[in-house]
Parts: sequence; C-alpha cells; structure tokens
Amino acid sequence: MLTALAILLLTYLIVGIQKIPRVHISRAAGALVGAVAMVLFGVLTPAQAYAAIDLDTIVFLLGMMIIVAYLEISGFFEVLELFILKRAHSRGALLALIVASSGLLSAFFMNDTICLMFTPVLLRLVQRLELPPQPYLIALATAANIGSTMTVIGNPQNMLIGLRSGIHFLDFWLALLPIALAGLVLDFGLIWMVYRRQLSLPLKPLPDLPKPANAQVQRGLLILSSLVMLLFLMLLMLGYAPQAVAISCAALLIVLGSNRPRRPLQYVDWPLLLIFAGLFVVMRGVEEAGLIDQVISHASRWFSGRFAVLNISWVTLVASNLVSNVPAVLLLSPVISLAGGGTLAWLSLAMASTLAGNLTLIGSTANLIVLESADRQGFQLGFFEYLKVGLPLTLLTIGLGVLVLSFKL
Repeated sequence: MLTALAILLLTYLIVGIQKIPRVHISRAAGALVGAVAMVLFGVLTPAQAYAAIDLDTIVFLLGMMIIVAYLEISGFFEVLELFILKRAHSRGALLALIVASSGLLSAFFMNDTICLMFTPVLLRLVQRLELPPQPYLIALATAANIGSTMTVIGNPQNMLIGLRSGIHFLDFWLALLPIALAGLVLDFGLIWMVYRRQLSLPLKPLPDLPKPANAQVQRGLLILSSLVMLLFLMLLMLGYAPQAVAISCAALLIVLGSNRPRRPLQYVDWPLLLIFAGLFVVMRGVEEAGLIDQVISHASRWFSGRFAVLNISWVTLVASNLVSNVPAVLLLSPVISLAGGGTLAWLSLAMASTLAGNLTLIGSTANLIVLESADRQGFQLGFFEYLKVGLPLTLLTIGLGVLVLSFKL
C-alpha cells in the first residue's frame, strides 16, 4: 500500500507540476513512468497492467480526434469562425459572438480544438481592428471550457465519465445544458464588467479577413467530413456504443476522405492517449493495493446523500487545479464508481472538473493553448489579469451547477 501511494504521489506530482527543478519529464512520460513503476515494484503483474487500460476510452478518444482532424484539414473551422466574426458590428457584439461561437462549438468539437483553431484567427482580427486582445482571448478560453461541459464529447474528461457512467448522450446533454448556457451568459457579463471601458468604445469598420495561409479549404473533404460528423452525432443520440460509433466513423473518413491518411493521424493528440493509458494503470495499482477501499470508507458518506453534489464539486475543484482536470477525473472516478455514486455524482464530477479549468490561466489545456498562441505572436495575457475574470467566473458557474444539479436529488 505504501509503495502504491508513493508511486501515485510521484506520478501526480510530475503530471500536475511541469517545472520541477532538474526534472524535464512531460505529463505523458510521467504517466508512463508511473505505470511502469507499478509493475516493477510488484504492485501489479504485467497482465493486470495490460487489463487496466480502458480500451473503450482510448478508442473513443482516438476516433473523435481523427474525425476532428479531418474537419480541421478541410478548413471547416476557419470558414465557420470567419463567417461568425464578420457579423460583428461593435466591440460588445464581437465579444458576444466569440463567447457564443466558441462555447457552442466546443460542445461538439472539443474545447482544445476550438482554442487551437480560433486563436490565430482572433489574434489577426484584433490586430487589424486595433483592439485590446485580452478580453477576447479570455472570452475564447473561458467560453470553450464552459461550452464543453454540456456533452460527453466536449472534452476528454467528459468522454471518460460518459463511458464509465453509461449516461446516455441526450441525458447528459439535457442535464448540463442549462448550466453551460447560463455559464456563457455569466462569462459575457463578467468580461463586460471588467473591460466595460474598452468594450464601450466604437469599433472600426471590419476589414476583409484573408484566409490563413496554411488553411486551404477542400470543398469535397469539407462536405464529407461534415456529413460524417452529423452521422456520428445522430448515432450517439440513438444510443449506440460511443466507442464503436467514434472509431467506425473515423475509419469511414480514412477510407473515403483521403488517399493520404498520414496527415490526419499527425493531428491526433498521442501524448494525451498515453496519459490516459498510464494513469489507468497507476489507478489500478492503487485499487489493488487497497487504497481506494480506505478512501471509500471515509468518503462514501460525502459522495452520497443530501450534500453529495456540493462535496463532489468542491473536491473536484481543488483536485483539478492541483493536477489538472483529466488526471483529477481519473483519480476520483474509481472512488465514485466503487462508492456507488449514481448519475448525479458523475454529472457533478463532469461539471466541476470542466468548469474548474477556468480558475487560473494554467487551469486547463484550452487556456494554455490560447496563452501559448498569443505569446508566439507577441500578445501578452497576464496571470492576474486573467484571474480577475477566472476566479469569480469559476466560483459562480460551479455554484450555479451545484444549485441546478441539487434540484435533481
């Protein structure tokens, strides 16, 4: 038990803190090292380690990433975002369009993808209009996180929760939709309050925006990938197994979409898949060592009953900001599962782990993507400047989520 605990703490230290002095190990490598250590130190046998990897989750993530990769290559995101942004007639309207578009699209195309594709377009826009980039960058990151809350395909942690809980796609969506929509309204309102002096100024005439140099729109592939994405969503709504639907639609795109499937596969986030696989093994070692049973004996009364939603939410908020939301969900999901947590417990975990990413500038991968893209183009977004929006937004949205889900008890 002590060996498993030591490996768990070391693994999550590496995964959660990326700037340890004299240690240059990525999150993916840290998860792999932790998994290997569980076997080398006898906590798990090799067979147990192999069996610990949840292939349904890996296959679902892989299939979803391939589908989104084809949409990305076809020019879907550039066309859609430019279409939306050209309809802004004031600074406030531009902010509202960014919040609405990034929030709603993140629910179906993953928040990280939306931030990756939209940040360069947004930076070009604010530069040509001579606008302060900070409110719009904050809007993009926070809205993408909030919008991704509402579906099982909005972000990686929701995908894991959706598969482990067995909650139907539509049930998940209907339960978290009001929280996400209200959260987007709060997001717009808070950013407007913080930057109202800048946002109330008139907007220069919107120039014609050129297409990004690296984004050639491929009409045939755009139509095909859009149709496959619609098929994917329809099959999920009809209740088919998510992992089978995702990988089948991905295979269909590979067969019909291109005679060079190598390029879409380069867009797959392989390190994220390795993080999932490694942490699955680490958590199985923790379970086999009896640590989960010890936690459940103390936490079962917290994660059930009248205050279950509140307790799960604040624990998840703290854990997500210590080690990031994906590792936090992998850490807490076996506790909720073995403690007999029902649908509300899983929904609380999905809601809180996603919204917790808005607390700080480094709270989620989506935030980091926006930050790094802005840095590369010479735009600065300060930690404390972001915190002025991120801190109250996180507390308000999670509080709202707890209130809405508690009414379902």
